[in-house]
Amino acid sequence: MIDRDLAVRLVVAASRRVDDHREELSRLDSVAGDGDHGVNMAAALAEAARRAGEGDHRTAADVMRATGSAFHETVGGAAGALFGAFFGALAGGLSRSVAPDGSELVAGMEKGLARVVRIGKAGPGDKTMIDALTPAVSEAREAMDGDGDLVSVMAAAARAAREGARATAGMWPSAGRARFAPDHSMGTEDPGANTVALILESWDEQLSSEVTA
Repeated sequence: MIDRDLAVRLVVAASRRVDDHREELSRLDSVAGDGDHGVNMAAALAEAARRAGEGDHRTAADVMRATGSAFHETVGGAAGALFGAFFGALAGGLSRSVAPDGSELVAGMEKGLARVVRIGKAGPGDKTMIDALTPAVSEAREAMDGDGDLVSVMAAAARAAREGARATAGMWPSAGRARFAPDHSMGTEDPGANTVALILESWDEQLSSEVTA
C-alpha cells in the first residue's frame, strides 16, 4: 500500500538520486540545449521533497500533487510543464484514500504518460522523456496484470525506463529542443528520458529496501 509517508520517502529518494546525477544530466542537455536540465530537475525535486515533508498532506495523492506543483512553479519551459503534468496526473490516478495500492499507482502512471504525450505532442521514437516513460508504464502494467506486487512492478518499470533512455542515443530527435540541433544530438541519450529512469530507479531501490529491511 502507498500511504502518505511512503509517498514522501519516494519523492525524497528521487530528489537525492537526481541531485547525484545533475551534472551528467546537464552535460547531456548541453549537447543540443542550454545545459541546465540537471540543475533544473534537481531544484524542482528538492522543492518537491521540501513540500512533501512540510506540507499538510493526508494522502499519497496529495504528495504527488504537491510534487507536480513544485515542477510547474520551480522550472520554466517544457521540462517543468511536462514533469509537472506527469506528477499531477499520477496524483489523479491515485485514490483519495489513505493508502492506495499498486494497481492505482500503475493507473496513475498511465494517466501521467497520456498527459505528457498530449502536452508534449510527441510519441515514442521522437527522442524525449516519452521514450523512457512509455516502456516503463507498459512493463508496469504487464507486471501488475501478472499479479505482481508493488516491488516487482516498480522493478519492471525501472528496468524498462533505463533501457528506453539508453535507446534514445540512436534516435533522430523529432520533438523537444534537440530537434533544432539533430546532428549534435545523435549518439547522445536524451536528458529527460534519463531523468525518468533515475526517478523510477530511485523508487525501485526505495521500495526494495523497505521490503528487505
